[in-house]
Amino acid sequence: MMQRLIDEIRSIVDVSDTEVAAFIESMETVVVPKGDYFLREGQVSRRMGYIGRGLMMHYQIHDGNECPIGFTKEYEWVAYLKSFSTGSPSDASIRALEDTELLVLTGEAMAKVFELQPKLMAVRSFYTDQFLVRTVEYLSDLTNMKARDRYHKFVEQNPDLLNRIPQYLIAAYLGMKPQSLSRLRGQRQ
Repeated sequence: MMQRLIDEIRSIVDVSDTEVAAFIESMETVVVPKGDYFLREGQVSRRMGYIGRGLMMHYQIHDGNECPIGFTKEYEWVAYLKSFSTGSPSDASIRALEDTELLVLTGEAMAKVFELQPKLMAVRSFYTDQFLVRTVEYLSDLTNMKARDRYHKFVEQNPDLLNRIPQYLIAAYLGMKPQSLSRLRGQRQ
């Protein structure tokens, strides 16, 4: 996990061993057991994590139901940027769907690293841009694509998640009823 993150950082910005070490040393390894929370609605998000192993779900509660707004898996960053960036209480939760091991960076530690190594701010910008593009694409797909097409796109982009996420959560994420997803899955096989 550590080497993969170092390689990713170096693919984004040209950094010395000292600069990358400053970033890595500011992180700590955390394990979030399946079912536990990385962030609860109402808390202020003060950390982000790079997942080495596991899977997390971002969701909001609407009419008493969990409505997934994203999934984060191995070699991706997990955070709720709205709360992390503004310091406002979160209107979403992030929960582990599997035992999840992460390298965690607090906002305070990140600020110190960026102050000492400003070149590393390019890393945050890169990942923030990725997140924004993914979010806009997801929202566009919900509005402009048929349910069948959203499902096929999800399968193509995330074949490894089909057996890791309960069907009812995939259906909710794609904006459809579980029965509709069952029919689509049956047609695909």
